[in-house]
Amino acid sequence: MAAGPLVLLPPAAAQSTGEGDAPPLVTVAPEPTNTGSDGAPAPPRIAVVLSGPGGVGYWAIGVDGSIEPIGTTILPIIGEPPEIHSDVTGARLGAPGALGVWLLLADGSEVPVGDPGPTVLTGEERPVGWLSGVAVRQLLSGAWRTDVDRWCTSELSLEVRIGQTIMTALGERSLGFAVEEARDRRIGGILLVGPVTEHVWRRIAELQDFAGRIPLIFAVDEEGGRVQRLAGLIGRLPTAASQTQRSPAEIVEQAADHARKMVELGFTMNFAPVVDVGAGEGIGDRAFGDDPDVVTDYGIATVEGLSAGGVMPVVKHFPGHGGASADTHEELASTAPLAQMRTRDLIPFAAVVGSTDAAVMVGHLNVPGLTGGLPASLSPAAIGGLLRDELGHSGLVVTDSLVMGAIRSRWSVREATLLAVAAGADLALVGDLASAAAAFAEIEAAVSENRLSLERLDDAATNVFRAKDVYACTLVGRDGLGRTVLYDPTLVGR
Repeated sequence: MAAGPLVLLPPAAAQSTGEGDAPPLVTVAPEPTNTGSDGAPAPPRIAVVLSGPGGVGYWAIGVDGSIEPIGTTILPIIGEPPEIHSDVTGARLGAPGALGVWLLLADGSEVPVGDPGPTVLTGEERPVGWLSGVAVRQLLSGAWRTDVDRWCTSELSLEVRIGQTIMTALGERSLGFAVEEARDRRIGGILLVGPVTEHVWRRIAELQDFAGRIPLIFAVDEEGGRVQRLAGLIGRLPTAASQTQRSPAEIVEQAADHARKMVELGFTMNFAPVVDVGAGEGIGDRAFGDDPDVVTDYGIATVEGLSAGGVMPVVKHFPGHGGASADTHEELASTAPLAQMRTRDLIPFAAVVGSTDAAVMVGHLNVPGLTGGLPASLSPAAIGGLLRDELGHSGLVVTDSLVMGAIRSRWSVREATLLAVAAGADLALVGDLASAAAAFAEIEAAVSENRLSLERLDDAATNVFRAKDVYACTLVGRDGLGRTVLYDPTLVGR
């Protein structure tokens, strides 16, 4: 089946004109094929569902350019797919001996939409990429992929969703104590701190085996210079300040090579680069300099290199630590007023957000005119307002460590985690396993007491899943991850 033009249209744009014209078969520009840890192709993520050639059938179009038929219309054989004017509430198979999948609508009617084929696959019989029942219901109503995977996130257990928002900080020798948390999905990731040995890759692999279908993020601080954990294993990097003696193109190559070595050890995220402007308290030679344009060029070069090497970069410390009044490891720091930050400190962050898929780390910085005395890491105005709404960052937001002096002097880890997630952070970086357990308990209590909305929790968990390249619809109903049973003999195979 030949694909049409490499363009992406919303479902409404692909409907038949009613004048005999067949709707175009629409696909998207292919992306590199992702593979799982076992080398098998990763489940395709869904971009859009369109009516098929000639108006017969529905097709799921993946972001990698793949085309998967969901089904063909029953009546009429030739013609436009049925219009759906009500919410889809369920699906059922046709009567024995009859082909077809019927959608159950909220207004009590049913619409025939597809042919499941000779076999309905369930549970572990489903091949890689098979759509879950909840995804089919949403996709056939014309939802976009970004809506679909968030819907599927909401179908997972509360425990799984909470766990995705918590990252603990552990030394290599403590990794073995995190087996239960990894197995029960009570943490979303681990930041490795302290010295490492040549055995670290094995300990990471063992924890990932326990994590199963929802892998852990394994992060590390590999900035270069004095902030580098893996130098003894994969080589030293120069300080950010001295990297500017080389060209940005050389920095891309350097970062890509370093990232590939990190991947070999099992790391998936690097808390770098620092794109703070200036060498203020706690920063020094960790910054590329005090010229916003230079910081932008070298920051983006590092981001591009790390991404090319297979590691997710995390730019820090939003909205800018370079001119802050104190080292936030010790105490809450203040920055220049927001108006002044816009002309200097925010420039690299705006450029990175606008041109890359890097995650953003929010620092413990009080910004006059923005945060009202709160650190940016706990401020809805800083995260939800400035970073999300104004700069347009839709990707992952991580907090700086919530056990640093800037936070610890005023808030417990439980309080800080809840404030950060409620403010718009997706991944709260806490301390050891005990603080991770406390953070989990606080979010769980806050949801049950309506102090944290499920919508905010689902947004955060969805962003973490996307950062892990995990498609939530492949998790629903498997391994006890789902909160509802989505299959019985009356439901379409998912």
